[in-house]
Amino acid sequence: MDEPPSLQDLLDGNARFVAEGWEPSDAEMSAWPVKRLAVVACMDTRNAVERVLGLAHGDAKIIRNAGALLDDGTLRSLLVAVHLLGVQEVCVLGHTDCGMTRVGRGDFSIANNIARTTGVPLSEVMRPDFQRWLGGFEDVEAHVRRSVELVRRHPYLPDDLAVYGLVYDNATGRVRPVAGAETVPA
Repeated sequence: MDEPPSLQDLLDGNARFVAEGWEPSDAEMSAWPVKRLAVVACMDTRNAVERVLGLAHGDAKIIRNAGALLDDGTLRSLLVAVHLLGVQEVCVLGHTDCGMTRVGRGDFSIANNIARTTGVPLSEVMRPDFQRWLGGFEDVEAHVRRSVELVRRHPYLPDDLAVYGLVYDNATGRVRPVAGAETVPA
């Protein structure tokens, strides 16, 4: 496993980007996504969301976190995307072999690591409300289905918002729709 980058590595990487890859037209790009799409996806490094879904830079708002959870930050981002940035469709993208299927389900490595590195007692980190807050889940498809329903029923999101769920298969690169996780407005 590589060492984490230093601040200087990141600054050097940005200098290469500006010299070789930055497109000045990006400065003129609209904040509105071209395809009026927001994708809620996991932060897993194996999933290059734009490439997986055939999207180009600027096509969609990509909102990522551990497990593609619909927490307060994700919902806030969706509300801004829909009501300020013209998003008309939301895709919840889960994936196979998601680490969040182990969180709080017998794998307490996060809790042990927090206790070991911060001095917070393990008994505090193992409290049920903290484990619930971490947000692990057993079944990726069921999680995507619940997430789609949560977006669909959110009182601050419009009734005509199209919402659907997909699962990316890490082993094959294929994406499949999740049955029962699509709500396309009439």
